Amino acid sequence: MADKNDSVLDKAEQLARRVLERLGSKVDSKLGGSADAALSHREVSDLTSRIEREIEANLRADREGVKRVAPNRIRVGFTYERATQMSDEYLDALARELKGAAYEFIANRRYSTLAPLTVSAASDLFAKSTLIKAQFDGDPEPATGASNPTAGPSTQVAVNERILLLQGSGGRSFRITLKASAASATIGRTAGNAVQLDDQSVSRLHCSLTLKATGQLLIADLGSANGTTVNGQSLTASEARPLNKGDCIGVGDLRLTVVEIS
Repeated sequence: MADKNDSVLDKAEQLARRVLERLGSKVDSKLGGSADAALSHREVSDLTSRIEREIEANLRADREGVKRVAPNRIRVGFTYERATQMSDEYLDALARELKGAAYEFIANRRYSTLAPLTVSAASDLFAKSTLIKAQFDGDPEPATGASNPTAGPSTQVAVNERILLLQGSGGRSFRITLKASAASATIGRTAGNAVQLDDQSVSRLHCSLTLKATGQLLIADLGSANGTTVNGQSLTASEARPLNKGDCIGVGDLRLTVVEIS
């Protein structure tokens, strides 16, 4: 008699193989046959298995008290080093294929979701290894920072979204919506960045903007060739610096001023 665990692993491996086949053909067609730094079969198999486990671990009870309501928001966060080895097109295609795999898993188990299923795959600036997170719409992000247990209940309130307005030296403005539950927004030279700056001094992926659940905005350099500065001070490779209204961001030879944070 076949071992049940072997059967589960076989299914995960078969699913990963189908994801890889579809992913390879889609990315190859977009990039002219160059799916650079694509994930290995083992990595995709691990991702699909971990997504399935996250869904199972976060099931909620339906009106009949049976745990069969699945989370509808799944986020795959790669380390900065791993994410920069994959193109934006590849990450987008990967997210779509993992969404298909997650949907198939939910349907096969006869689970349901309370809202449309979404899957994102992007760089997580603070991840030390690949992270998988499954949530429901409306779930609050945990607030960071320790509170004093003798000072009564914490008054810290989670902030899920903020709007950042940047002004360039040439008069061009950029409006960015940052969400604590989403991946960081990036500034760079190519399309796909939240702020695209078409200048040779700007790297393809130059720096990132992240919203913490506390409402604090952080900026970090993404290994750019010409560096990122805040008010004239350079950011180190592993530094994430708070960003405030009035700050001047140096992106290569260009300057962006934080006009408003709302």
